[in-house]
Amino acid sequence: MRLTQMCLIRCASRKANHYTKWGFSKSQRKFYPFANAAFRLFQVICTSMINDEYISAGEAGFTGVMLDDYLSAGYYRMQHSIFTTHFTCFDEQGKGSPVFWLRTKLNEIKENKTATGIRRKCAAFKVQYKRAVINSEHEALYQLYREYVNFAVASTCTKYLHADDCGNPYDSWMIEIRDADLLIAVGFFDKGKEAISGIMNFYRPSYKKYSLGKYLMLKKMDYALANHIPLYYTGYLSTAFTKFDYKLFPDKEAVEVYLPLQRKWRRFSTYGKGGLEAYFWNYLL
Repeated sequence: MRLTQMCLIRCASRKANHYTKWGFSKSQRKFYPFANAAFRLFQVICTSMINDEYISAGEAGFTGVMLDDYLSAGYYRMQHSIFTTHFTCFDEQGKGSPVFWLRTKLNEIKENKTATGIRRKCAAFKVQYKRAVINSEHEALYQLYREYVNFAVASTCTKYLHADDCGNPYDSWMIEIRDADLLIAVGFFDKGKEAISGIMNFYRPSYKKYSLGKYLMLKKMDYALANHIPLYYTGYLSTAFTKFDYKLFPDKEAVEVYLPLQRKWRRFSTYGKGGLEAYFWNYLL
């Protein structure tokens, strides 16, 4: 079953009567004088390109070529469904930003000194790849991480990844990293035929100096290359916030960005965050 045969569920339109609900500054409002008309139109047309789109899995699930197809069309996992969006709010005040989907072409990576240093620091740790099955040890580590970070995450690892009403439609894998017998980091990813999709990483806060989040990214890349998988999808990048910039690691020249109007992937460095923000305002509203 291909993309066009899936059941598409569109979320209700995010309606806004005032710019500030979207977190736009006065300078942004002045710089985009056409925005008021655009938002009036946006209130009426619920099929606007900045709506979230959610798709439920069919009998085949989201595995193999099916997952490859969705990832290449700018979709990403949300528990047991798959979705896309071009604008996301990041806090309770409704401040948001355009977002663009990224992928890394693994065969083009030239690792930087930071990546080399992280590999050297973590060389003594044990790394194991396995089918993703969450247990109490993983949940305990997740709680340590959840209490440490300064942003909202799901109450448990299981709730982050899974829905209660159906089985997991993804071919999900995990990486465990241990210092001797101590579990210090866990990463999850989904596997297609020609791509993997990074879903979540968390680590023991007392090991922060080892950059385990980025080390998990490197180990996912290692797994993909060892299995002749050329693409690593890392999720979206915000044009206004820096919290997702780590997805350009370890070589931004190997990173591509999805342009939804053209439905094409292009080299990220050609546009940069400034160019992508202009693309959003000029073409996606």
